[in-house]
Amino acid sequence: MSFFTQKLLIPTIKTAMLATLSIVTMQLMTGCGSQSLSSNNNVTAQTADTDKGMDKKEETSVNLVTTDSITTDKIQAITVENIADEKMVSPLGYQKLSFGQVVTPELLNDLGMIRAESDNKQCYYVNNPALSYMDQEYGKRASVLYQIIDNKVALITIRDPNIPFYKDIKVGDAVADVMKAHHDELTYEVDKYAVAGDYYSLIANVNFKIIKENAQGEWLKDENIELNDKQDKLPIQIEYHIKGGQKLNDYRIQATEWTTDNKILLTGVVKSIDIGIPEAIYLVEGCS
Repeated sequence: MSFFTQKLLIPTIKTAMLATLSIVTMQLMTGCGSQSLSSNNNVTAQTADTDKGMDKKEETSVNLVTTDSITTDKIQAITVENIADEKMVSPLGYQKLSFGQVVTPELLNDLGMIRAESDNKQCYYVNNPALSYMDQEYGKRASVLYQIIDNKVALITIRDPNIPFYKDIKVGDAVADVMKAHHDELTYEVDKYAVAGDYYSLIANVNFKIIKENAQGEWLKDENIELNDKQDKLPIQIEYHIKGGQKLNDYRIQATEWTTDNKILLTGVVKSIDIGIPEAIYLVEGCS
């Protein structure tokens, strides 16, 4: 190779090397930048995931502390508060009707409720005709009845086995299930017309305790009991009407007076369930 040819090749080689070096450098810089950006994105994602994990952990911790620091009864009260009143009968009411709520013809019309025929303007019943069931003895009947006293919701009666109740007791359940659901804290009372004791009631206090009763059977509320605000506006009781029972020794047995022998004698199944204010629960003749 001549000296002249060598001189021509040297600049060409240098140019090619410079071009290659520039490309490599740019690739390295681009790679570093991408790696750095990817790294930053990973760090950001990891931080976000960590924050989410922290939030969940803190949320779980709060829930655990709350659960551990309150009693079973208060847990049940919170559960009831979160239950939509359209889904099950509870101390909050049912189907957008709550205890103590003022009832007007306009409200009944809006809710699709109808009023039963009655001459008693101070006490009557309403029901939703869309809710009915077939009773073996009476045929088609209203699943739920609302008792209205002085234009306010006073009582709700469940007659249909398919209507859910917040105590997980339904029409047709055994007496043992009712006693268990209320920890045996129920008052036994024989139906006025059931001489043989085949029809009787088990009554539970939801948000108050009877601390004294006079000769007329009136009750006094224990004002020292702190309860859920929504449930504490009115004293609420539950009355389970039982059929298929046998008469116990006493006409009435208080929740504090149960004996093992008495509980063994309890028989029958739930015929209907009432929940409402004591004035309605203790009405022997209903609205008649």
